Amino acid sequence: MQAVVQTGIGGVNKLRLISLDIPSPKKDEVLIKVLYCGINHLDVLIRSGKRPGPKSLPHILGSEIVGQTQDGKKVVVYPWLQDGGTIGRTCWGGYAEYAAVPKRNLVKIPSGLKLAEVCALALAGTTAHHLIKRAKIKDKSKVLVTGATGGVGTAVLQILKSKKCQIIAATSHKNKISLLKKLGADKVILTKNMVSQKGLPYAIDLVGGVVWSKALETLGKNGTMVFCATSKQEKGQVNIGSAFSRELNILGSSGGTIDDLKAVLNLLGSRALKPVIDSMYPLKEVAAAHQKMEKQQIFGKILLQV
Repeated sequence: MQAVVQTGIGGVNKLRLISLDIPSPKKDEVLIKVLYCGINHLDVLIRSGKRPGPKSLPHILGSEIVGQTQDGKKVVVYPWLQDGGTIGRTCWGGYAEYAAVPKRNLVKIPSGLKLAEVCALALAGTTAHHLIKRAKIKDKSKVLVTGATGGVGTAVLQILKSKKCQIIAATSHKNKISLLKKLGADKVILTKNMVSQKGLPYAIDLVGGVVWSKALETLGKNGTMVFCATSKQEKGQVNIGSAFSRELNILGSSGGTIDDLKAVLNLLGSRALKPVIDSMYPLKEVAAAHQKMEKQQIFGKILLQV
């Protein structure tokens, strides 16, 4: 089979298209033919050594997989493993024509759903749904969302919109303001001006670092911030006295559950959620896709059509 492997830690030159034997599934695994695989910021972080990755190289990245089983069933793969790892991080993923994945991670795709759209939500949509559920965001609430232009962010906006929330989106890219408004943001502000917002009940941070710290400042009494951001190298900071007096709730949110994935498929089926697909690349152009993500030139998801 054809596969793109990570050969070392560094730039996109560490990604190589090679021929490999089709993997032999273990007793608790299923071999699937990969049809689509999402590219995530996690992949870039692993390749560049900014997030813990595989114990050995070469390695196949790719956590968002939609494929076909040997008996013809179309399936989406729940990305997180029972032992706490992630497909594409701690075991081989979907940058390949075939993948061996745990049986328990397979979710049958309901008829009528577009496979590319399902793939765009496998990790990003599941993460978005879990963020909102973890913060217990009520319908018609006012919510600040940072970093709303990626796969997770565009899904967060749409799920919040289905809950009739009033959304304030923060971005550092002026050219993406109109896109965020079209997607449903009621107000779009530049990240540098974010602290002008005060007294908010909820904030969802998808950036980390200094932005994480600024998002906290926007919360009012008993406000809640939920975050899944680990991409920034600088540390987030909190004024403990201010957090104490405002009785803030600061919630980390790691991934999501298989029930979150199923809920997202239901939202997709009802068209309450329609993933934003920025672009699609063939397997041999993975390096170009990584470069586009690193340059922050995307709005929504990048997919590989395998």
